[in-house]
Amino acid sequence: MNFETKTYVVNLRRSRERRLDMKTKLESENVNFEFFEAVDGKLECHELFERYDRRRSLRNHGFELSAGELGCYASHFLLWEKSIQENINMLILEDDINLCQNFTAAMEFAEQEIKRFGLIRFSAHKHRKIAICKKSETGMRIVRFKRGPHGTSAYMISPVAAKKLVNAAKVWFEPVDVHLDRFWKHGVGSFGVQPYPVHHMGMSAAKSEIWQGERRGSRSAKFRREARLIRMKDSILRSLANIAYTGRWIE
Repeated sequence: MNFETKTYVVNLRRSRERRLDMKTKLESENVNFEFFEAVDGKLECHELFERYDRRRSLRNHGFELSAGELGCYASHFLLWEKSIQENINMLILEDDINLCQNFTAAMEFAEQEIKRFGLIRFSAHKHRKIAICKKSETGMRIVRFKRGPHGTSAYMISPVAAKKLVNAAKVWFEPVDVHLDRFWKHGVGSFGVQPYPVHHMGMSAAKSEIWQGERRGSRSAKFRREARLIRMKDSILRSLANIAYTGRWIE
């Protein structure tokens, strides 16, 4: 079955400048898109926030999710549900990005491959080892990340992958991009298109609604001991999920 792909820009009602900026950028690329009104965690207590487990967040990560992070999680979660309900592929963009020259070409390439890969990131916050899965005639490639690259700035997702993410998000205890990174948990592979067609700008408190940086604070010795065990378990499960790519990793 062929799916229709829609582009949505996640934007807070109060972020008017970003809205205008994204409108200008996408119209210059002749991209059809719609704005999706983001959940504003700083101004409302959305019903989805009931999924948040504060104690588990503290136990697993040593910090609480901020209001902005909860709003970000809810916004992406609602779009996943929309993808499932309407049975459509989506390109989900946040409003603090720059588009690179290969943006529209990457869109076309990803659209051809989304049914196979399920979720394809258009940017990454962390450099990771990769395995090359598919090359285009124009020099782009679909890659598999050995570890999740963090970030939800831009990604294409199929309704099948969206359903897996929703089903694995009964309880929220980590930022939404970390949820995306846990491919061994939900079964949605960690793939991206390179060269990256999107650059994320919001890596400071002034530019991002969810950035916390040094505000995470220090963690206790007890947390560090318990977290070591959690990381060890994650590492084992991640390694098992990556077995098929053994010998293929490159920098």
